[in-house]
Amino acid sequence: MAAVEPITLRAGDTHSTIAVEAGGLETAGARIAARWPEAGRVFAISEERVWALFGARLAASCAAAGLRLSHRAAPEGEGSKSLAQAGELYAWLADERAERGEPIVALGGGVVGDLAGFVAATYLRGVPLAQIPTTLLAQVDSSVGGKTAVNLPAGKNLVGAFYQPALVLVDPALLGGLPPRQLASGWAEVIKYALIDGSVPGLGGDPLLPVLRDDGAALRALREPVTSTVIRRCIAIKAAVVARDERETGLRRILNLGHTIGHAVEAAAGYGRWTHGEAVALGLRGAGRLAVRRGLHDPSLQREVERLLDAYGLPGRIAGCTVEELLARIGGDKKVRGGRVNWVLPAGPGQVVVRDDVPEADVRAVLAELGAT
Repeated sequence: MAAVEPITLRAGDTHSTIAVEAGGLETAGARIAARWPEAGRVFAISEERVWALFGARLAASCAAAGLRLSHRAAPEGEGSKSLAQAGELYAWLADERAERGEPIVALGGGVVGDLAGFVAATYLRGVPLAQIPTTLLAQVDSSVGGKTAVNLPAGKNLVGAFYQPALVLVDPALLGGLPPRQLASGWAEVIKYALIDGSVPGLGGDPLLPVLRDDGAALRALREPVTSTVIRRCIAIKAAVVARDERETGLRRILNLGHTIGHAVEAAAGYGRWTHGEAVALGLRGAGRLAVRRGLHDPSLQREVERLLDAYGLPGRIAGCTVEELLARIGGDKKVRGGRVNWVLPAGPGQVVVRDDVPEADVRAVLAELGAT
């Protein structure tokens, strides 16, 4: 494939360089050295399984660029996004005498990206951060935009910071070995972007929804160039949103489509029962049904969206949760303002609106329709 110019995301007084390049892991060391020429060391944070798959290649790339690499692999799973795990990483960095000019490199999926980003944002009041996402969900969403966080028992991502990675290296070739469930989890976020792209001012480009529908077989098989094109389009959508609203005071709220119910499902069922993308897919179904009830969304379009979610292997029924548990979690969501839940609801192809007037009775009914007991 021909080289494509990186995407630049400018937010406040920072900027991220986001490169989408099949085979890009092999050039990671050179890119890191070019971005931080004074740094002789990098500190990689990964998960055990991911490090076993890709760690040697990252280490070789860094060595070839004259960088010494130290790494720490956290346990796999959402449970690693904790203050306790962050504390272990702080202790490791302190033992290594890590300095402010030496970057942390997050190699992994969304859990690693969030955890490593949070540590980078807070250790020494901020050290440089590079993201090398290894899952589809992280490549199209969580590695971009500067949200970092850890979880509390009370809910997901309740402690965090906005901290932009200076470098994001997206290598679609890393996706070939993903388990089908993890790949499907990423497709949920891709579908989310297809449902919001028309609501991003000044974005331009072709809508994503027809590509997901018409080229679905090629995408699910990770064929090129369509895979890189779709990943890059999702990143461009998110970058355009974040550039206008880094701190989620307005436009950025549309990125939460599907997440109000999704986060509640993750927490109520116990982290690990559902992947993040599976929970978001359930949230997308729920948000669409709420929109239909409010007269915002055409029922035929909602049926098309649900068929698309089915085609990409995403769940259609909530299991392991009660309606009351989910309502309690929704009421404690970060997006609640003045006791009112801010719902992102679809309002047409690529269009969404934010509403805080959704009756609890409608939420109860939709959760029950989706299988909550």
